[in-house]
This record gives sequence, C-alpha cells and structure tokens, in this order.
Amino acid sequence: MPTTTNPLRRALKRLPVAIFGILFAFLVLEIAIRLLYGALPNGLQIALRFVHLTPFTEVRLAPLPLWQEDATYQMIVAPDVRNVEQVGSLSVRFRVDSYAWWGGRVGFRTPPPENGAIAAAALGDSHTFCFTDADQCWVTLLSARMGVSIANLGQPVTGARSHARRYFDFVAKPELGLTQPKLVLWQFFGNDYNDDYGLALLDGTAQTPPRVPTATPDDSPLAAWLRQYSATFALLEALGRANDPQNTLFVDPYRVIAGQIDIAFGRPYLREAFNMAEARNLEGEQLSQAAIKGTQQLVEANGGRFVVILVPTKEETYRHLTAPYLGDEYLEQLAAPRLRLLAFCAAENITCFDLTAGLTARALQGQQLFFRDDIHLNAEGNRALAELVGDFLARNP
Repeated sequence: MPTTTNPLRRALKRLPVAIFGILFAFLVLEIAIRLLYGALPNGLQIALRFVHLTPFTEVRLAPLPLWQEDATYQMIVAPDVRNVEQVGSLSVRFRVDSYAWWGGRVGFRTPPPENGAIAAAALGDSHTFCFTDADQCWVTLLSARMGVSIANLGQPVTGARSHARRYFDFVAKPELGLTQPKLVLWQFFGNDYNDDYGLALLDGTAQTPPRVPTATPDDSPLAAWLRQYSATFALLEALGRANDPQNTLFVDPYRVIAGQIDIAFGRPYLREAFNMAEARNLEGEQLSQAAIKGTQQLVEANGGRFVVILVPTKEETYRHLTAPYLGDEYLEQLAAPRLRLLAFCAAENITCFDLTAGLTARALQGQQLFFRDDIHLNAEGNRALAELVGDFLARNP
C-alpha cells in the first residue's frame, strides 16, 4: 500500500532548493546588470552610475565626482588629488589633478603661484574647469598662446556668486600679499542665474521659495544601502520612477548625425535652468549681476583688465540642426540669459565677448565642438574657444 507524504513536509524539503534558485537568479541578475551597464539607456545609466562594482570594493559603475556641495561656494573640488578619473556624461571621461591654494579646502586645476604673483586668472563653472584633460582645456591652451600663466579657478556647478567668492578669498585678499592679476577672464553660461539661486538656497539667503519635487525617493537607511550595493534595486527604483520628469532632466531626447557632426540635445534641464520667466532665475540674475560688477570694480581698481566670456549652448551653436526639433521659441529661451547679460554689460561698461558667432561659424563648417551626449565643449571646442578669446584680446589690447 503506497504511503502518502505530508504536503507540508514536501514543501519544506523543496524550500532550500527554491531559496537557492531565487538567490542564484538574483546573483545572476546583479552580475548581468553590471556587465550590460554600458548598453543600458542613458536614463538608467545615470540612475545606476554610483552602484558599487562589487560589494567588496569602493569602485562604482561610474567614478564618484570629485566635487561636493558646499554652503560657501556651492560646489568645491576635493583638493590635492592626482590623476583621478572623472566622468562628464556616460561617454566623457577625463583625468584630474587638483591643488589646494593657501591651505584652503577648494581644489583647483592649476597649482598656486610659488612667488605669489598671479599674472592672470580664469573664473567660471565646469566650462572653465573643463571636462577634458588639463592640457586640452581652453585655459591651458590660451595660456600657451599668450605666453602668460593663467590660473584656472573654475569649479563645476557654480554661478557668479561662487566665482566672486573664490576670487575674493584666494586672489584678492590683502593679507595674502599676492601680486594682483592684470587680466581676469570671467566665463558665463546661461545656467549661472539658476546656480546663483541654488547657492542662495544653500546659504539661507534665497527670497524665492524652491520648487517642490514631484516625487521623493525612499530615503530610509535600508534604501540608501541598497541603492549603493544592489544594481537590481537601483534599476527597479529607476523603472518605477520612469514617468517622473525629474528622472529625465539630464537625458537628451534628440540626436542628429550630419556629416562629421553627431550631437544629442534638448535635455529638459536646460529649459528649467535658462527660463527667465521663473522667479528663482530672476532672483539669481540680480545676484549674478552684483557679483560680476563687484569683481570688475575690484580688478580694475587693482590695475587689471576684466573680461566676461559668454559661452552658448550646444543647441544654439548648432541651431541649423537643432531648430527643426526644438523650435525657435525654445532656442530663444536658451539665448535669453546670455542676451540679458550682454545688455547688462553694455549698460555697466563691462567688457563682454560673446562666443556664439565664432562657434556657430565653425559649427557650420562641420566641426564637432561639443561632446555628443554632454553639454560641454570637447577638445576641439576648447581649442576653438582659446583661439577666439586669444584673437579678441589681441584685437582689444
């Protein structure tokens, strides 16, 4: 007579096999996501970029940025690092050396002058810091072209107030006993107003309430740990927030390939950061103007020359390719911060040089001046910027 087996006992016998199968499948999925990371869509790569490559190492799927938030300067690069790989976009990688000036906590791409004599200085955001190796950066190229040492004081994700504070704290302080520069180049990009508002939020001086985020990710300790160590969790979390506009802010929806030109463009972030109908950007504009004017007055009082360099977006530079996708209204919105600053320069007698015409002319000749999937100038674009600025300074000695 056949014996019957208790169903519970059968289930218990199969439980270890089932658990092993689930854990094995999870492990395979974790490995597969990491191996296929480079083939994932841009939005998912961004969401997973800081997941650990393995649980036993600090190496991530993409290198951690050297710059971190700071209440005084908005963002600061870690000082005294050597040959550290950084990423701009998913395909842009470059190496950074950074140097502390006068024992400060900010790392700059050029070392401090040994004799305290600063011949010239460049102030700006990531377009001056450069998302290239240092020898390809426009500051380095212009320095060689002019035969003048130009200190690169650029820091990513910063606006005019941060530029001014860096100049006042590391160059212009009388107690430092430094020889003041005869030339100060101040680089402007259209999101500087938005960044200045962001710094006002950080230091508690903002007058305009911040925008409320559409969705808030789980910030529990367990979620934070899983977000770093589990590619599966990070992937599922990103897929669950796929419809959140904040999740696609830095993803370019359009791409054009025309001859030698290959550009992706139109990320939603630009529409937000450049929108001069937004109260927070208007507040930032007032802060930017005050910072620019105050620094100009100090530089000129010390016998130096102050020049503002205005960098256009990729979308504006390649307008002949982007306009059919973005429309004239969108492109005019991107141009608004730059045009407003030019008007301010004219009213305040500040020397400003707009790079738009020069870069556009080269774009029309088929030159690839920007990285394909990044808002920054590539090596070719940095070379063009150095040539255009060098020519401008030569014409206006």
